[in-house]
Amino acid sequence: MIDVNDIRENLHSQGLPVYETDLPFIQSIFSTMEQAQTSLQSFPYLNMTVPITVVDKDLMT
Repeated sequence: MIDVNDIRENLHSQGLPVYETDLPFIQSIFSTMEQAQTSLQSFPYLNMTVPITVVDKDLMT
């Protein structure tokens, strides 16, 4: 997990304002992104296959 101080420093180095109330939300977004990356590293070809779709024949007519 990315430390709040690292987020604060990165925002400051880019010339962006730092709002203390936003830091937990930014940290949560980074955490979600890390979880998604971990899933893709475990299953790299997950999005390469087309999912099977079952369609009701009555809906097509």
